[in-house]
Amino acid sequence: MIYSHFWKSDHMIVQKITLTHPLSRLMMSTTMASMAGQVYSILLPLLVLEVTSSTVAVTIAIAAERATMLLQPLIGPFLDRANWKYVLLFADFARFLCFLLLSIFAVNGQISLLLICIISMCIGFAGQFYQGAQFTAIPHLVADRQLHFANSLESAIFQLTIVIGPSIGGIFLLFFSIHYSLIAVCGLSLLAVWLVLLLPYEQQTTSSRTFSISQYIHELREGFSFIYQQKEIWYTNLISLISNFGIQFLIVLLVIYVNQLTKDPLLLGIVLSSGGIGAILGTSLGFFADRFSTYKQILFAAKVIGGLSIICVGLTDTIWLAACFNMIGTAAAGAVNPIIKTIRQRYTPRHLLGRVQSTSRFITFTLLPVASVCAGLLSEWIGIGLTIVLGGCIASISGFLVWRLPHKI
Repeated sequence: MIYSHFWKSDHMIVQKITLTHPLSRLMMSTTMASMAGQVYSILLPLLVLEVTSSTVAVTIAIAAERATMLLQPLIGPFLDRANWKYVLLFADFARFLCFLLLSIFAVNGQISLLLICIISMCIGFAGQFYQGAQFTAIPHLVADRQLHFANSLESAIFQLTIVIGPSIGGIFLLFFSIHYSLIAVCGLSLLAVWLVLLLPYEQQTTSSRTFSISQYIHELREGFSFIYQQKEIWYTNLISLISNFGIQFLIVLLVIYVNQLTKDPLLLGIVLSSGGIGAILGTSLGFFADRFSTYKQILFAAKVIGGLSIICVGLTDTIWLAACFNMIGTAAAGAVNPIIKTIRQRYTPRHLLGRVQSTSRFITFTLLPVASVCAGLLSEWIGIGLTIVLGGCIASISGFLVWRLPHKI
């Protein structure tokens, strides 16, 4: 099937984005949902430790939630068939029920590792639907020329919740036990459901198509085929795949590496927080960067600078320099993420948005478990610092693939 090289939504009326704009309501819902997720990510390890007293069990519970990422391509056809508002409602309500069930079992003392893993998988699965539906919703809510702004806003809010979420989790734990803190998470999740209900409903004709296994398989192939044929999306996915592989070396080893530089937990927290601050700054720069440079130039600069910053982290033995370089690297990543999303949305027909996003996320994140294992093995062989440097080199190399992108980007 042949597709247009550029999917335009300029027929939409450009509306000023205010607090009453549907995009603002979507962002408010996303904020509540992300906040609930961030607080839950703090409570989950503590809950598992309380039940099992095993750090291995903690990794199992976290892995159970992350494993749902492998199912991303399979949900793409469902996202393209269903109305995005219904999918958002389903995902938010499903997560609310999971948090509620977990809190009830925890309060009653009927919690187990198996139950936590099952509920975590359900939360992760609902999250995959939510992320895909959110990506699909944005082109329906704003005009084409507002896509970059909308994606930058979404990324900025997400990064903000990463910084604020742990603090809110700490406040909950200050006043409540782990069990009752989960009930507070339910409140945040329920608020997200209510905000989704305020979003406009848009009828989609794609949902009326007859479903069959053969049709489903055809739609899966159609999504993969489109990504490969659309070079703007294919090469940005390859760039992200290579870059994420290298960055994962730093993510896995950063805490251990910084702990070698200082035993002060406050300084450790500063280094980790610098990443969140950098991501917010990078996303904020993304609001304006596209006015002065092309996407191609921004991607190249961000990937090279981000990779070099990782190399510098691995070479430095000063805690403050490590924090600065970490902030620079996350700022580069923060500037890139909205651009990647905008490219996917602009070059994808609406009836393929769900499949393109789900499949692209699968492609770009599928090697992260391998990268984590490689980082662990290499750190034992050549040391943590050199392993981080190697990760930075890999991330930098991804920048040169940017020049394979079409000139019009």
